[in-house]
Parts: sequence; C-alpha cells; structure tokens
Amino acid sequence: MGAAVEELLRVNLSIGDGLPRLATADVELGDVLVRAGELVLVCVEGANFDPEVFADADRVDPEREHNPHLSFGAGRHYCPATALGRVHAEVALTALLGRLPELRPAVPEERLVWRTGFIKRIPERLPVLW
Repeated sequence: MGAAVEELLRVNLSIGDGLPRLATADVELGDVLVRAGELVLVCVEGANFDPEVFADADRVDPEREHNPHLSFGAGRHYCPATALGRVHAEVALTALLGRLPELRPAVPEERLVWRTGFIKRIPERLPVLW
C-alpha cells in the first residue's frame, strides 16, 4: 500500500496552481532567459511528471519503485507532517479496500467534475460501486 500511496501523491498533487517566485538574479532556464525581478510561476506538478525522472510518467503505476515526487515539497520547504499524511492514507485505504474489496469508480474518470477555486484538487463527487 505504501508504494500505491506514493504514486497517488505523485499524480494527484493538491497544490494545483503555480507557486509565484521572483527571480533574484538573471538565470537561463532551458532556452529562456529569466531576468532578475521577473515573476516565475513554478509548477511543482510538472516536476512529478518529468520523463527524465519517472519512467512512463503519464501512467499511474501503484507499484512504481523509484518515486522521488515533490508532492510534499523539498529542502527547507519540505512538509513536516509527511509521515502523518502517508500513514493516514495507508491506514484509510487499507481499511476501505479490506472492507470493500470490489470498490471501483461508477463513472469514467473523464466524467468526474473537479472542484475549482479551492487549493486542493478533489472531485465534487466520487460515485463508486462495490
């Protein structure tokens, strides 16, 4: 279950919007020169789908062995509650699937309606069958 939780964290990052940052010096990012003082929007979600880091990055793989996602941040911006979040998700999913092993979505993923104007990326409704 631990690897599955990590993969769900990778593909369903809840930050959603870009994190605004101001460049403190001129820096070249790929083919683009970002000048000191310019606004840059950092899309952490994009890093979680980097094909140089994640093999077959667009596929959800609950058994992914190498999964250095940035869903809890990194460095001094690393969330201190990561252990609690991971354990919470593992215990909840283990209990849910243990009690309802046939649980499955009732509608195709493309029919889900996602909540907007909210910092977390969650569906408005998640109809299920079991």
